[in-house]
Amino acid sequence: MGSLLLESTTPSQAQAASTSKPLLRAPRLKPGDTIGLVNPSNAIYERQPYEMAAETLQALGFKVREAPNLRARYGHFAGTPEQRARDINGLFADPGIAGILAVTGGSGANRVLPLLDYAQMQRTPKFIGGFSDITALINAIHAKTGLVTFHAPVAASEWNAFSVDSFRSVVMDAQPATLRNVIER
Repeated sequence: MGSLLLESTTPSQAQAASTSKPLLRAPRLKPGDTIGLVNPSNAIYERQPYEMAAETLQALGFKVREAPNLRARYGHFAGTPEQRARDINGLFADPGIAGILAVTGGSGANRVLPLLDYAQMQRTPKFIGGFSDITALINAIHAKTGLVTFHAPVAASEWNAFSVDSFRSVVMDAQPATLRNVIER
C-alpha cells in the first residue's frame, strides 16, 4: 500500500501522508453531556448571544459551562491569546466537559495556536467545533493530534432545523455528512 501511495502522489503529498497522525475520535456527544463554550476569536459585546447559545444547547439536551474567560475583552478579541488558549486547554483537561463549541468566529484564533496543549488534547479527545475563523483552530488541532474536529455551527449561530438535524446526525449519531437538496412536498 505504501508503495502505491508513493507512486500515485506527488512528493509533497507522499511526505504529508507519511507524517500524518492516526485518526483520533472523541466519544459522541449525548444528551446530558456538558459542552464548554469558548471564544477563541472576536469578543461579543452583548449578553443575548451568550444567553441564546446556552438556551439552544440546553434545548438539545446538553448542559452548558462557560469557559472562565469567555466574556473577556482585549481590543476586539475575546481576551488575550493566553486567556483564550487557557480556556481551550482547561476545557480539554476537564473530565466534566464532553465537548467544546466556539461561540463565534471572527479573527484571532491563529494567535492561540502556539499556546495550545496538543498533548493534553491527544490524552483527552473531545468534540470541538465551529466555523469561520475557528477553522484555523480545528485544522491545527487535527493536524497536531489526529483528532477528528468538526466544521459545525458556532454556538451563536442560527440553529434552524437544518443546522440542528445536521449537528445531531454527525456529532451525536455519527452519521456521515451528506449535502443534498431538501425535497419539499
